[in-house]
Parts: sequence; structure tokens; C-alpha cells
Amino acid sequence: MIIDGHNHLLAEYVRAGELQQHPDEVPEFDLAAFDSACEELEIQLMVTLVQDMTRIHGGWQGGHPLVAAFQKLRPEKVIGLAGAEPLDGNDQLNQERLEEVEELLESGSLRGLVLTPPYGNFYANDPACYPFYAAAQRAGAPVFMHHSAQLASLLRAPMKYARTWLLDQVAADFPKCIFLIEHMGFPWTEELFGVMVSCPNVWTDISMSRARPHLLAWNLTVARDYGLLDRITWGTDYVGKRVDQWLAAVKADVEWLQTELAPILKGCGWPELTEEEMDGLLRGNSARLWGLE
Repeated sequence: MIIDGHNHLLAEYVRAGELQQHPDEVPEFDLAAFDSACEELEIQLMVTLVQDMTRIHGGWQGGHPLVAAFQKLRPEKVIGLAGAEPLDGNDQLNQERLEEVEELLESGSLRGLVLTPPYGNFYANDPACYPFYAAAQRAGAPVFMHHSAQLASLLRAPMKYARTWLLDQVAADFPKCIFLIEHMGFPWTEELFGVMVSCPNVWTDISMSRARPHLLAWNLTVARDYGLLDRITWGTDYVGKRVDQWLAAVKADVEWLQTELAPILKGCGWPELTEEEMDGLLRGNSARLWGLE
């Protein structure tokens, strides 16, 4: 069994005001194909992330109604995460979005929260973010943070907003809330590990890391030395609406991790992952994160 702990299936970028409401409205998406894919690859669970990018970019990656409807259709297989811009266009608390997130999390319509500081041009420790963290903590909902690997120009996603040390005090102030820092905090991975050592409620994932194979191998080696491998999850980071493309991404990632990672580790003289550690990456750690075991 495997768990895709980070993807954006049904969460493609759309302009604000053009959000689809239900998977039935998405002609590229095939629910029966999704069911078959989960059965074929023994996918226990997948986590799909909505990103609110309205503050700077004027749109959404996915949307709350669409992903909530997807989760409702397959609650045993799909976990949907809400997106939020904590600041409005005037750099004040985004009260409207806060109320929406509180309702979604408290009702279970979506089961986690996604914040993207570089894309929204805000600091994770800005006091305006704290009501969102408080809402997530009350609901027992993990907070995923895109704090790295931004794909826009520096003008639209300045790196100053992405430094992982900004989360140190945040994690300490909300000790019962799990914060998952996406993409191993690239390029500040060891800085992130320092935060994780002092804050046991901080996790990370290896999504979008296979493109840098030797760096990923090294970072996993360092994570073992820090005793952090049990708080690292895997996800495809697939963005789109087509199940066949998502399935191909799952197959490629899993095959690489199971067959190509070990030779790199061995060739560099670093310890290979044990069977238990590999299962943790591909399933077990995410299962614990979401209370499945």
C-alpha cells in the first residue's frame, strides 16, 4: 500500500470567479478511472491541496467546493486541504477567508490547510496568520506550508518569504498543530531539519525532489542522522485533472524510489534505506500523520 501525501489532482490553476463546483463539471476527470488507479497501485489514500493565490496572482490552484465534493465522493480515499491567503490586499487580516476556513475545517468538509507565503508575499510569522493556525489547531487539522521551491519569478515569489526559520516560533506557539513544510524546504533543507529537531510538530515531504536525485539522497541521509525519517512523507505533487497523468506520476515516483535511490546511496557510500524506512516514506508516515494507525 502507498499514500500520495501531496498532489493537486483536480487543483489546476484557474482565475478567481471561474471555480468549478463538482468533479462532474470537469470533463478531463474520470472518477471510475480514479477508482481503478487506486486499486491497481494499492493506493490507500491521496491528499489533494488547494492553493489560494488570489492576493498576488489573482487566482486559485483548485477550489474549495470542487475538492470538498471530491473528498465527499471518496472519503475513504481522498483528503482535501483548504487554501488561504491570510492577508488581504491591504495587508490586513483576511477575515472573509478565515471564516470560510474555520467552517470548512470544523465541518470536516476539508481536513487541512495550505499556506503559500512566497506566492502570497507574506511572512509565516506575521500575526495576521495566527488566527488561521489557531483554527487549524482547534480542528486538529495539519497545516501544509509551501515554504520553498517557488516556481514564479522572484518579483512574484520573493525568496525572503520562504525561509524556514520563520516557522520556528510559529511551531512553538501552536504545539498541538502539525506543520508540514513541503519539498524538504528546498533549498534550506538543513535549516528546516534544525527546526524539526526543536519542534516535534514539524514535518516535511519529498515531493518535487526527484529532479535533484543526489541532493535528495543526501538529504535523506542527513535526516536519518538527525532522527527525522519518521516525519518525512512522499507525494507526487501532480497538478492537473487527468487520472492517467496522475497515475503515471505515481508509478514513476514509486519506481524511482524503490529501484534507483539505493544505487545512488550506495555509490556515494551512504547507508541505503531499510525496508521499514522506505515503507515509512511511501505510506507509514502519512498514515500516522492522518491518524490511520
